[in-house]
Amino acid sequence: MKPRLVLLLLAAHAGAALAQYKCTAANGAVTFQQTPCVGAQSEEKLVVVPNGHPPPAAGARPPAVVVPAAPGGRAGNAGKSVDERMLAGYQRQQQRDALEQALRTARDDAGKRAAQRNADVAAVQTRYAGDLSNTQALNDALAAIDSRYQALSVIDNDRIRSAQAALDNWDKAELAQARAAASAASR
Repeated sequence: MKPRLVLLLLAAHAGAALAQYKCTAANGAVTFQQTPCVGAQSEEKLVVVPNGHPPPAAGARPPAVVVPAAPGGRAGNAGKSVDERMLAGYQRQQQRDALEQALRTARDDAGKRAAQRNADVAAVQTRYAGDLSNTQALNDALAAIDSRYQALSVIDNDRIRSAQAALDNWDKAELAQARAAASAASR
C-alpha cells in the first residue's frame, strides 16, 4: 500500500477523540473499554486522542495546528489544520480515483464486448459451416451481429469519451487551483 494513502487513512481517523473507561473490579482487575463500566468497583473516564496530541487542559482551548501553505499548495488551505488538509487531499484523490475507475470500466466493457462479438461470429460460422444452402442464413446472421455490435460500439465509445473528458476536466481544474495557490503564495 502506498505510504501516502496509509498516512491519509490514518489522518482521517485522527481527528476524533475516543472516550475510554478504565474499570477496576472488586478483585483489582483493570480493564479498558469504550462503554461505561457495569458492576465495577471504580470507573474513570479517559479521553484518548488517536493523533497523538494531548487532550486540552480543563477549561483551556487547544491551539489549532496550522501550517502555512507551501508554494504549490491549494488555495484556501493556509488556515487549515494538517489533519483537515490531509483529509481534503485524500478526498480529492478519492474523486480522481473514481473518475479513473469509470474510464477503466468503460474501456474494459468495450474490450469484453469486442471479444463477445468475435465469439458470436465464430458460433454463427460453426452453426452454418459447410452447407452451401445456408449461405444466405449465414450472411443474414453475420449482418445482424455486425449491426448490433456497431450500435453497442457507438455507446461504448461515447462512454469512454465521456469518462476521459470528465477525468481531463478534473485534472485541469486541479491544475488551475494549484496555479492559483502558487500565484497567491508568491505575492
